[in-house]
Formats: sequence, structure tokens, C-alpha cells
Amino acid sequence: MDLHHLSQMVENLWNGWELRVLMLLSLFLQTILAFFGDRRKYATGFWLRSVVWLAYMSADWVATFSLGILARSQTNSANPNLIPVFWAPVLLLHLGGPETITAYSLPDNELWIRRLLELVIQAGVVSYVLFKLWSRNTIIFVAIPIFVSGIIKYGERIWSFRLANSENFSQLAANVPCIPSKEFVSSVNQSPCEETGIFHEARLLYRTFQMLSSNLILGNLDNGKAYEMVSGKKAEEAFALTEIELGFMYNRLHSKVTEISRPRIILHSITCLSSISALISFSIMTTSKNVYSKNDTMISYLLLVGAVLLDCYSITVFFLSDWGIIWLSGCEKEFPILYRILCLSSLPPIFRKRKRWTNSMGQHNLISALSKKPVNKLWKQYFPGNWNIHDRVGVEIDFKKLIFQQVMGKRSRYDPDTSDFIILLGLLEERGLNALESSLKNNGLQRKHCFDKVRWSLDDAEFSHSLLTWHIAIHICFLDDTRKNIGFESTDSNLRMSISLSNYMLYLIVQCPTMLGTELSGRRYTVTTTHLRRLLHGDTDKKGAHSNISMDDQLDTLWFPEAKVRAFFYELLGSPSTMLRKIEEEEGGGGEKYSALLDGCMLGLSLQSLETVNGRSDEKKWEMISKVWVEMLMYAATHCGWKQHADALARGGELLTHVCLLMAHLGLSKQCPPALSSQVEDRKKGLDGILHDLV
Repeated sequence: MDLHHLSQMVENLWNGWELRVLMLLSLFLQTILAFFGDRRKYATGFWLRSVVWLAYMSADWVATFSLGILARSQTNSANPNLIPVFWAPVLLLHLGGPETITAYSLPDNELWIRRLLELVIQAGVVSYVLFKLWSRNTIIFVAIPIFVSGIIKYGERIWSFRLANSENFSQLAANVPCIPSKEFVSSVNQSPCEETGIFHEARLLYRTFQMLSSNLILGNLDNGKAYEMVSGKKAEEAFALTEIELGFMYNRLHSKVTEISRPRIILHSITCLSSISALISFSIMTTSKNVYSKNDTMISYLLLVGAVLLDCYSITVFFLSDWGIIWLSGCEKEFPILYRILCLSSLPPIFRKRKRWTNSMGQHNLISALSKKPVNKLWKQYFPGNWNIHDRVGVEIDFKKLIFQQVMGKRSRYDPDTSDFIILLGLLEERGLNALESSLKNNGLQRKHCFDKVRWSLDDAEFSHSLLTWHIAIHICFLDDTRKNIGFESTDSNLRMSISLSNYMLYLIVQCPTMLGTELSGRRYTVTTTHLRRLLHGDTDKKGAHSNISMDDQLDTLWFPEAKVRAFFYELLGSPSTMLRKIEEEEGGGGEKYSALLDGCMLGLSLQSLETVNGRSDEKKWEMISKVWVEMLMYAATHCGWKQHADALARGGELLTHVCLLMAHLGLSKQCPPALSSQVEDRKKGLDGILHDLV
């Protein structure tokens, strides 16, 4: 067999199976999206995200391309290989997408008008295919129910795009309370099914979250009700509320799973019954008279059975979501049997504990980063992922208690009824100084002496520079304390939390710089690592290193054993004056004006010297450090835009978002102004005085 005949055989085989392969591929892609589309909200794995992204980008293209092949095919009733006409509306069904994913990222929601135009075009193509075979194919009666179901699913997808669109996101008026008084009273008193009470509270708080995410001001009544609901909770319960709220937000931005209503139940019932009726009709027709080939019949059954199973799965996801729990717990009068089953079963505790985000923090350690081979720049550019994460640690209950305790402490210093708005703005601008000063005062130290030794690192530096400075400093403290006291790391919880928070904030600088709202964060990190690499690469000619621009690129490709990196900081602890001069000379010679290495080393030495003042212990020092890091976390959370918080939901979520939402519910947000400030009172008095003078 020559090459010409072989190529002819391959071409004929492809022409005969092209459409059939694409139909099966479209069904396969829909299955992947249905089962893995919503797992992004609690999974950060690269392969899962890659598979979902590839399936999402390919699904619409495959369905549209297949529909085009169907439209131009010249099929007729005399052809023994006649393509079933209902394959066209099946593709329209696939274009509607599964329940679990509508948009992969937020920009997809902005294109809802384009999607609406696509619906008109695709529906027109399907109608053309059906009309062409209307009088010559009795199986048209199988296609009609699928066509109706496809229009509904595609329309529902476009409606989800429109609701998640930033221009139409909030349908609430600024002067109308988000939390109705009746619903607030019932949620506070709890429903008879107490396990579902937290879902109802989260739903009420989610209404205020919608206002916040739309950059609207919350009213005083909503502020007070939100504070009353959250302030009385324990730390674990408060974070559970934010988890459910952010789950609601993820569903609205990226899926069709939203609040259950009677019209939506009717539409879901129609789509499911349409798929089932089409399958039954096709079975009856093929049993009595089958004009299709065996392969096409099997493929048709796969497509119809797949449509039925996907619809059933969508309904299951719909009713077993958090919105479904709220709906079932509120249907005591309409569906008493379902209500009793929900309250008496073990479903509410299970649903309450299921994952809604990763519940972990990305970790990036500067020392570990230098001891690992850097990822190729081209690979990082064209295959973006979490290449800078060295590990992830869970957000344990002790961590949540520390954060909640400090947030409540900040809230106790502010009363919306009596305090001025300027006081609130001052609290939101605190990024460690208050925690440092209060910790030193509570520990009975020489506050002025200790405070002056470290305050410069928080007060007189740009925020990202402060983060890098403290990151380097506490790792110097960590190396020194664990060397002196073996096993101290495993026994001191404040040390573990400080290290985890420090690594998390550095992870945000490297991986999510937009969440910190700082322009120079990436530059400062790069310059700092280059500065340290230059010091570790001590045998390089300094003059050549500074004059040759390509030397920086060469340094970026270097990595050093972790023992060598640690030895550098041990030498710093042993000979501080010599090493500080060496670091300063290298900084000045290389023009590293954005490097935080020298400041970090100076701060680390200062913190280590504090432990000898008034018998200061290591435990008290790490308690102070942990509080400083939490305050810096709160500062970063409130200065991150809501768009950046929303973007993070599709990446598994960030602790920063939960902290920001928790603070907003407690009134610690610029969007939660006090009832009446002294400035307004003074302005009113001034206005009365001017009017009196005019009269």
C-alpha cells in the first residue's frame, strides 16, 4: 500500500468520523466541567486548574465547530448513514454549560452581550438544521425537547453572566436596608432547625457584602445588625460565616448556583424532563424502526444518557448547595416532609463542615527561595502557576482566634455612635505600631527604649519594604532562638504563627502583588534577593558584578545550599558589626536602594537584644511579633480592592479576603461610616451661624 492510498484511507476515515468524534469530545468536556468546575474554590492544584481551564476554553469551540459541520452537511433520508437531527440541539445544550461553572475568570462576565448575540446565532443555526430535515425525519420530535432545554440552559448561563457583571452586580438601592428587620430577628432567634441558622445569618450578611463589593456605603442600621451578628460569635463561628458568604459570592461570579426561587425550580424541572422524554422517545423509535447505523445509534444513546445524567447532577448540586439548605430549611409550610428530613438528618452538620475554600495559606520563604533552583523565566511566563509557593499551611483554629481577638480589640477602640470618622481612618492605617506599643507596655518593659529601637521599621518605611524587613528579621530571630533552645519551635504557638504569617505575606508580595496595593513590592523583593545572592556569591568580582548589567541575570539563576544561607545569618549573629558593614558596602556599591536586607538584619539584631531587657523571655517576644504581623495583615486586607478579593476566590481563596470581610462586618471599613461625626455637627453649627448672620 503506497502513501497516497494510505492518506486517502485516513482522509475518508476522518471525514466519516469527524463529527462523531467531536460530539463525543463535547460530551466529555461537559462532564469534566460539571464535576470539576466548582472545585477551584477549595483546590489550588496546578493540574486541576489546568484541566478545568483547558476544558473551559475548548468546550464552546468544539460545540460551535461541530454545529457548523452539521449545518453544512447534505444529509437526506436515503442515506443509510443519516446523522440524527437532534445532535444539533444537543450541541446547543452543551453551549449552555453545566451548573457548576459559567465563567472561568471575572472578565468572562463582562462579555454577556456578546454571549447573547451568540445565543441568537447558534439558535438560528440549530433552527436551520431542524427546518431542513423537518419533513423528512420523524425523529424531529426527539429534537424539539432538547432544543427547548438547550435554549433554557444557554439563557440561564447568559443571565448568570449578566448578574455577575460589574456594571449590574448590585441591584440594591443605597438608601434601602440590606437586612430586613423581620429576617434579622428570626435569624437571631434561630430557626427550629438550629444547625441551619448559620446559613441564614450568612445570607443576611451576604446582602451587605454585595453592597461592599459594589463600593457602596452601608447604612447605619445594616452596620449595627452586622456587628451584632458577628461580634457575639466565637472565632471559629465568625470565620465560618465569612466562608459561607464567600461561597455565595463565588457561586454568583462563576456558576449558575444562586438563590433558589420558584421560576428556577420550574426551569430545572423542564430541562430535566425534556432530556428524559427525548431519551424515551428515541428508545421507542429505534426499537420500532431504526434508520441509523449501529455506531450512530450508540453515540446518540451516549449523548442522550449523558444529557440526562448531567441534568440530574445539576439538580443535585443545585438543591444540596448552601442556597439549597436555606431554601429547604425555610419550606416548613410548603414541604413539611422535606423540612423534617433536613432537620432530623445529619445533612446540616455535614454541609456546614464541607470545604468552601482551601483553608490554607501559601508560603514563600526567602531563605528557602535562595536554596532552590529558580524556575525558567520562559516557563513561568507561558505556563503561569504557583511556582513561587514552597508550601501551604493550614489556617488552624488558634490562628483564627488570634486574628479575631485582635480585630475585636481594634473594634473596641471605636464606637460608631460617638467616635469621629477620622478615628476609624486612623485605625485602618495602623500597620503594626499599635500592636508593638501595646505589647511592650503590657509586658512591663522599658517602653520608650524598646519602642524606639524598632518603630522605624513600621513607621518610616513603605509597606512592602516593612514586610520584607520584618520577614528577614524574624527569620534571624527564628534561627537564633531555635539554635539556642532546641524544640522551642514545636512548643511556642506564637512563633509558628509568626513564621506562617511572615511567609504568607511574602507569598502575597511575590504571587499576588495587586492584593497588597503597592507598586514597588515586586521590585523591592527582586532587589533584596539579588542583594543577598551577591553577598552569598562572595567570590565574584565586585567591580564586574556592578558594571556588567548581565550579572544580575546570572545571579538570578544561582541557588545556594540552605546550610550556606543559614551560615550567612549565623555569621551575622556572631559578628554583627562586621557583617552589617559588609551588607551596607554591597548595598551602596550595587545601587540597591530598594533592598530591605540591611534593614531586616538591623531589625533582627534589635529584636534579639530586646529579650535581655528586664528579663524579657522569648515567649513574650514572639507574642509581640505575632500581634505585629496580624496588624499588618489587617492593614493589607483593608487596603486591597474588592475586585482583587473577588479574583482570588477562583484560585482557592485567600485568608486576606476573610479578614477584610470580617473587619467590614465589625464596622472596620471606610464603607461603614459612623452615624454622625463631630465634623457634621460642627458644619451644622457653622451653617446655623451663617444663616443667623444673614437674617
